Amino acid sequence: MSTIEVNTVDSVGSTLTLGSSNANTLSLNSGITTLPATLTNTPAFFINKQSDQTLSSATYTLITFDTEVIDTDNAFASNKFTVPSGKGGKYFIGSVLFTDSNSGSNYSYSIIQMRVNGATTHYHITDFRDNPANQISIPVHAIFNLSAGDYVEVYCQISDTSGSPQIDTDSSTLQSYFYGYRLIGV
Repeated sequence: MSTIEVNTVDSVGSTLTLGSSNANTLSLNSGITTLPATLTNTPAFFINKQSDQTLSSATYTLITFDTEVIDTDNAFASNKFTVPSGKGGKYFIGSVLFTDSNSGSNYSYSIIQMRVNGATTHYHITDFRDNPANQISIPVHAIFNLSAGDYVEVYCQISDTSGSPQIDTDSSTLQSYFYGYRLIGV
């Protein structure tokens, strides 16, 4: 195997071909300034939570997200990401929630779940039974193999029998959010 290092590659015609004619060919037309849609990590979304949400203790609750920062394919609506037609594939999806006892009391655990088509697929639990806490950020993320029409939602459960647990927000920082994008090359 050899290495060629150059600063500029110019083509003689309108197409520059890299690789052999049998395999691994990449052809670039002159004047290309962006990659084709098949080589981008879209659909992509990042949704922030800007309003606190009170939860019932020890009860799974759908988390509501209210501020779209990025939604390349208009695929986020009704608190869920839905894979658009023709955009199936592998996705990296995650969420972070800032949980709070909302009363200054301590709680014993927080669970964040991601559900695909209503079924729990991935979750993260933070258990404080030996040393209770009253605030913590909990993350969950995973790679999903999704088809067009599949949807992903975030649920949370907090055990806090002495207060009203909630998902906290702060207008000056990102504390609770939901995000994802389609992976290319896998």
